[in-house]
Amino acid sequence: MGARENVTLENFKQFADEHSDHLFELINGEIVEKMPGTTSNSGISAVLIMEVGSFCKQNHLPYFVSGEAGSYDVLGHAFAPDFAYKQTPLSKDYPDPIPPLWVVEVVSANDKPRLIRVKRQVYLQAGILYWEIYPEEQSVDVYVPGQPVQTFGIDDTLDVGDLISGFTLPVRELFTSD
Repeated sequence: MGARENVTLENFKQFADEHSDHLFELINGEIVEKMPGTTSNSGISAVLIMEVGSFCKQNHLPYFVSGEAGSYDVLGHAFAPDFAYKQTPLSKDYPDPIPPLWVVEVVSANDKPRLIRVKRQVYLQAGILYWEIYPEEQSVDVYVPGQPVQTFGIDDTLDVGDLISGFTLPVRELFTSD
């Protein structure tokens, strides 16, 4: 299966099943292997999982979160965001047929800017809150569907609006291991 073929989600599922020792995404009909990231980048996802989980538990809010190995069907693409949040149970289906409400990509030197842009466009098209975290700059670009991008620096505080009412997170907390 060539990288330039227009692969369908059904073909992708079969391919991924046959190559289950690696993590792949389907981006614009192209099968892309998701390269392992650094532990510090993975730690950023872990901070989000812990903070969101703790807040939601304390406030008796529904939440289901996944890390970089969880794949979702988003408008016919198969994406494995570094962090995903939704209010419905996670699925045993691959990829999860119910897209998340909020996703985060921790952008590393391994990531291809073209693919990050495509994923960003698809997430926004699907109405999903999308964050791009840049560890080197210690900044976060927040994309709310229908609104201009906002960039938050190390001294700023993030929130997710009505998605998880009252949840805030200082940007500094994402980079505590640095």
